Amino acid sequence: MKRILSIVSSLLGLLALGVLVAILVLTFRGLEGEVEPTFQSSPVAIETETSPSSSLPETLTPSSPPVTPTALATSVSLCTFAGHPATIEPGPPLDAFIFSEPQVVLTHTSAIGIAGWLPDGERLLITRDIPGTNRQTIETFNTRTGEIQVYAQREGANGKPVWLLTLGAVAYTTLAEGHPELWISQSPQQGERVALDVQGLSLAVEPDGKHLWYFSRANPTRPQRLNVGTGAIRQASLDFASLLYPKPGLEWVMRNRSPGFRMVWHPEGSKVVLYSQFWTFLLDTRTNQVCELELGEFVPERMDIPPWALEAQWSPNGRYLAFITTDNLNAPFRRTELTILDMGTGEWQTLSPGPDLEPGQHYVYDIAWASNSQQLITLAQTGTSQGRPIQKLYLIDVLTRDSRQVMPDHAFGGGAIEGWQLAWSPKGQILAIKCPTWLETEPTIVEDRICLIAVILKP
Repeated sequence: MKRILSIVSSLLGLLALGVLVAILVLTFRGLEGEVEPTFQSSPVAIETETSPSSSLPETLTPSSPPVTPTALATSVSLCTFAGHPATIEPGPPLDAFIFSEPQVVLTHTSAIGIAGWLPDGERLLITRDIPGTNRQTIETFNTRTGEIQVYAQREGANGKPVWLLTLGAVAYTTLAEGHPELWISQSPQQGERVALDVQGLSLAVEPDGKHLWYFSRANPTRPQRLNVGTGAIRQASLDFASLLYPKPGLEWVMRNRSPGFRMVWHPEGSKVVLYSQFWTFLLDTRTNQVCELELGEFVPERMDIPPWALEAQWSPNGRYLAFITTDNLNAPFRRTELTILDMGTGEWQTLSPGPDLEPGQHYVYDIAWASNSQQLITLAQTGTSQGRPIQKLYLIDVLTRDSRQVMPDHAFGGGAIEGWQLAWSPKGQILAIKCPTWLETEPTIVEDRICLIAVILKP
């Protein structure tokens, strides 16, 4: 009997050992499956076109989901450049620019926003708030004839509307039951909703006007591409979430923040810059490659985070990128600056056109390129009056870094929002700028206005 019990005990022991070995094998195989290899920067392939209805989410997300960078993110290299400056013929000196006295051409009892010039160089794309509401009209204003054409009304100020040249229409976002929707409109009676759940700040039109790019709030790291002629939507197969690596020392602040990408297209149409609070990427749609741009040096003792862009504009020839940057994490910012990146050499320069209000405190509110791509004009703060910023114009040469204050006896601008206050016409002959009147005792606009300034070059 004892012998039988011994044999049974041995058999049970062997069976338990076998089960343990099987469990260990399965466990190690599972661990091997969880370890993902890292890859080099991925080409950006585009998936097959789908109809707008099939690409839209069934339900709306109340806000953009946070994207947490991980150590397993796909590596992305820094952009490389020629390393030496190309030969550039010097442009006219700053004192060769003659600016006329500002002429008031449009007034309104509530806020006006300048979205930009249309390609004809005569019409401005603008918004005008409807007094007493959270609505605004989207219009074109003919600076030669004074004609106003209304294209749409929208709920909320959800980023700049954009002009669709091929349709003669505007694209914009509006709130519907608190959710942002993308619409295209040729008139108030000819509007069509084309997408739901869209980030209003992300709208960007390819230079030929045939495609509109944007991000959705439900998927804030994968661009959507709308064919404005057919209404078909494609999405990039590369999700930029795979490139959002954790930056040393900033993991605590990057955690659970939505990237909120904005976009600006190269004038030639093959490259687009995507910029957010922690990353600035350059995507070449011709070669399907992506790399990262740096906008300045990070000095932890002086800065909250590395410099990042609030607004970006290519020069007309595509040689330079001008940014309004800050190194602060949250608004209100202690400073905003002008950063110019030479895309031929990779060199960047950070300028503060206006004076320091306090040590290290200065503000740039808007930028606009001259048609020759060598000068640009900025709107910078020079002081305060009754709690409102006093903003004045500075003309800057990107090669010499010289600057000149323009019309020092005039104050311009109408608020603290970057990018809505001035625009230089495509041929460089007219500067459109906000020039409101204010209450003398408090920072309240009495009447918002647009002024035109003629620009002449001395021979």
